[in-house]
Parts: sequence; structure tokens; C-alpha cells
Amino acid sequence: MKQKKRNKQVVSVAELSKYKSLVRPVIEKIVSNLGFHLVEVSFIKENQENYLRITVMHEDRPVSTLDCEIISRNVGKELDSSDPVPFAYMLEVQSRGAITTPSQNTEHEFILEKTGLTVRS
Repeated sequence: MKQKKRNKQVVSVAELSKYKSLVRPVIEKIVSNLGFHLVEVSFIKENQENYLRITVMHEDRPVSTLDCEIISRNVGKELDSSDPVPFAYMLEVQSRGAITTPSQNTEHEFILEKTGLTVRS
């Protein structure tokens, strides 16, 4: 996680969307060069803070916290030098998590015998 060093300012959802489209190609190139796949880029406002969240995956293995740290450093360095975003934000890199394939999907049944209720997920 990285704090962009700027004064906090109120940013509209439209502005966040605009900057997302500006930074996505830069982020995608860096992530790809590091051997990962960019799943999602999002600018989100939570508790009066702006977050630039990057979700990544790797085709052959789980993404580790070290991988996220390396991606964060590289993306942060590039965004700091090119400075396309004029407001403060926190940079977060996260993994997509476990990928489920059709062979891994199973239907789970939980039967509550006393009530006769069946819950399927």
C-alpha cells in the first residue's frame, strides 16, 4: 500500500473514472512485463480516502504477497514519475484469489433437519 503525497481533496466519481482510464494502460504494461495478468483497475472512494486498487493474477500459480509488493513498487514508481493523477490516493495491489474451474464447482447442500430447510449454494 502506498500513499500518494498530495493534499487530500474531494474527487467526483466521474473524475475517478477518467483517471482510471488514464492509468490502466500504464499499469497493464508493467503488470504484463512482470509476468502477471491485469484483472481489474479501480479508483474507489472509501472513508474520504481515494484508493487505486489493482487486481492481478498469474496463469500458472497463486499470486503471493511478495508478488503484490513487487508489482506495487513498480507501478508506484512509474505513476510517481509520470504523475498522471493530481490528487492523493492509496495504491493497493491484490490477488484475484483462487480460480475455480467447472471441475472444481460443486453444489453444497446443508440440510437443517429440525426445520426441514435445505440451503444450496
